[in-house]
Amino acid sequence: MAIEFHKYLKDLRVKHTSNTRKLSIILKVKHTAWSKIERGINPPPKPNVLKLFSRVVQARSYEEVELFALAKRWKPSKNTNRAHELLVPPAEAIPILGEREYNRRMEAAYEANKPDYEHKHYKAVLPVGNSETAKVDQEEEVQTVIHAS
Repeated sequence: MAIEFHKYLKDLRVKHTSNTRKLSIILKVKHTAWSKIERGINPPPKPNVLKLFSRVVQARSYEEVELFALAKRWKPSKNTNRAHELLVPPAEAIPILGEREYNRRMEAAYEANKPDYEHKHYKAVLPVGNSETAKVDQEEEVQTVIHAS
């Protein structure tokens, strides 16, 4: 399996800096948007931003070429439009938090993995409280089961 754009981008960034806030300021990109780019939720930024990123992290020419090639073949992360696993409250918390607060936290968990803007892989769906979406998710999971024979 080939490396994905967002993983390669993050590897290049980590070689140079761990401070994404400063990098975001230099690139003139919102920190939250950059975080979603590195997680594969948002699509790659514009070529001029990638070019500036390459200069900032002192990427070699072959690394820059690879970065642009991966950007052209970008596909969203499997976590796109799903709840962020670290933000999902346990179902046992409903009596403690109350249903309204529980639903608010679930919406926040989905918002964390929702793209910031529409693109060809974007699905404007928020599965909280929507049984039709839950059925679609279940159908997708059923289709991915592999039976050994």
